[in-house]
Amino acid sequence: MTQKERIWLNFFACFLIPVYTLIFAGTVQWFGTNFSVLAVTGPKHYRGFLLWGLMAGSYFLVMLYWLSGTCVHHWQRTLTRGLTVTACGSLISAIMVPYLPAYFPRYAKLHIVLAFAACVLLMVAILCLLLWWEKESRGYYKRQMTIWKLIVAGSGLIFLMGGMVTTALEVFFTITTTLLVRKLWLVRVVHR
Repeated sequence: MTQKERIWLNFFACFLIPVYTLIFAGTVQWFGTNFSVLAVTGPKHYRGFLLWGLMAGSYFLVMLYWLSGTCVHHWQRTLTRGLTVTACGSLISAIMVPYLPAYFPRYAKLHIVLAFAACVLLMVAILCLLLWWEKESRGYYKRQMTIWKLIVAGSGLIFLMGGMVTTALEVFFTITTTLLVRKLWLVRVVHR
């Protein structure tokens, strides 16, 4: 990895995505609302939501596509890339389907299913990579697997605290998963 590539990686993962996520979340009650509700409060908020989704989705698509290229078997690369593309497609689809349960209850349900599927598929893709790499290296990725488990546990805890998908959950999930993928890149590609 060149110095320029490392600068761009750090800029996106450590600055742009986390800062933009926090700015979009704003100062509203983080346990009383979520990004989907914020997005339908006005055109500027929707554009901000769309930009957030495109930034995060593009980052995960590119990074996991490259990371899957380090897998030994063709089927592992294909499965990981398929999961990643489907996750990012679900995210973009969720963003395109407005969350207006009072006016369009079916679309609101579809929005929820797509957003949930995006997160689950993303985490499954990361888990697959970690399991395959752990098997070939015997213990080298134990720390990253622990971080993955902590993200899942933390997300579950925040969900239970809010009783729904909240801004706090979306901020936590976005930032921690972004940083985990960055760490995987550094461990798998740069420091090998």
